Amino acid sequence: MTDDTLRQDSGVRSPYSGPRHTAGATRRDPIDPAKMILLFNASKALASTTDLDHLLSVIVGEVQGVLDCEGAGVLLYDEDHDEFYWRTVEDKESYLSSASREIRIPRDQGVCGWVFNTGEPALVHDAANDPRLYREVDNKSGFTTRNMICVPLQTRDKRQGVLYALNKEDGAFTDEDVEIMTALAGNVALALENAAYFESLVNSHKELERLNVVKNKILNHLSHELKTPLAIIEASLRILERKLEAMGLDVDELPFQRIVRNLGRLKTIEKQVGHIVEEKDYPEREIILGFLDHLRDLIEIEQEEEPRLAEAMDALRARIESQFPGKIEETERVSVTAAFQAAEFRVNQMTADRVLDIRFGVPDPAIIKMQPQILMSVMGGLLRNAVENTPDHGRIVIEGTRSPSGYTIAIRDYGVGIPEAEQKNLFECFCPVRETDLYTSGRRYEFNAGGTGTDLMKIKIFSERFGFGIHFRSTRCSCIPTVRDVCPGDVTRCRFCEKIEDCLDDGGTEFLIEIPSDRVEA
Repeated sequence: MTDDTLRQDSGVRSPYSGPRHTAGATRRDPIDPAKMILLFNASKALASTTDLDHLLSVIVGEVQGVLDCEGAGVLLYDEDHDEFYWRTVEDKESYLSSASREIRIPRDQGVCGWVFNTGEPALVHDAANDPRLYREVDNKSGFTTRNMICVPLQTRDKRQGVLYALNKEDGAFTDEDVEIMTALAGNVALALENAAYFESLVNSHKELERLNVVKNKILNHLSHELKTPLAIIEASLRILERKLEAMGLDVDELPFQRIVRNLGRLKTIEKQVGHIVEEKDYPEREIILGFLDHLRDLIEIEQEEEPRLAEAMDALRARIESQFPGKIEETERVSVTAAFQAAEFRVNQMTADRVLDIRFGVPDPAIIKMQPQILMSVMGGLLRNAVENTPDHGRIVIEGTRSPSGYTIAIRDYGVGIPEAEQKNLFECFCPVRETDLYTSGRRYEFNAGGTGTDLMKIKIFSERFGFGIHFRSTRCSCIPTVRDVCPGDVTRCRFCEKIEDCLDDGGTEFLIEIPSDRVEA
């Protein structure tokens, strides 16, 4: 018995190689015009739309009509889960289409798996006796598969899935049907590839738009932060000059001209800040980290070359080390309990004029291998952020928890929260959440107090430099969904809240300081 006889007995043509011709054979009959129209309509749809779902629906509908079959569909390969899923499927009784979301086929199962792995089409005349059939499809959907054509969807670079025609209404599928389906699969594969490129282009465009928003916020914020203090300094200088003249002093003997010249330089920088930001080639955090790594060496060199500057250089070094300490030394330790007590004392001092329910939980005791000023700086920055984004009569909760993976300090405010669109940009330098025209510079710890936008960036630098994690989750208060909506600053004055608990149940942000276990001692 030949291989072809075996294939016919099993009802399977695999691999399919098209009609065979021998010497002296008559020419084959021309292809059915309706099937040629199917190819034409598919090509026309491909050229007229970028909507992949609409295109596949048109093609599947044409397959059903022209090949006179009960169902047709497209199964795509999911690389992440190593299985197939229905991207589009239609059948007359809607058995498959209604159950399509529940049906997944492993890559090594089913006729689709065989076609996908071999790259050859399959013409199945007797599905009930085909060992490759994945019975779960019929079991889950209630559809009964009698016969089918399955052809691969493949471009030059990638195999994407398979195209099906199911259950010929009258008779059996033919070799000509397989040829039509194979030709059609080329159009479908091209459409899938184009759709992937189009989706990638759209996502890139969205990311560029997001970065453009970040850039504009940086420009506006930097301009604001430079312009206001420069104007104050310039006005104060004029007042000082007039007072000194009134006292009979010769201001020409004082360094006013030098101060004015440098103020002019700063004002020029303020005007050119947009250009500076647009031309930057790498993130600010990397600039700062690289600068800090070399700054101490540069100070030592300057001291050696200019001994008379030694005292000034020592003062500068001390200031830098207090703000940006060096790498963690093994001898550095800090008690979490002591850090909580110090943070509570400071916050209570700074929020004396606020009406806030600040709750410091009793932390799990632990010793953290970290310089105390680092942990205090991180906690202080996050607490300030929480206080300034929580209206009066709101609540803030601070907790410390030990776990096998390390230690977590959670700072949770029940405040305004961060809009989802702004969350990606939270740790970017000089990128405030509020719109620039709504921005005001208030005193520290006031609600909505403005800042330089560097606190969170500094915390992110510390996390990368000293080996701990910093994460957050946030939900924007539904009463002020956008960055242009303004909270009144006091729960009792919010027209949406009948009681304080209404505010506590709507919106807020939680920051998590996650310290790995190798930096935690009992």
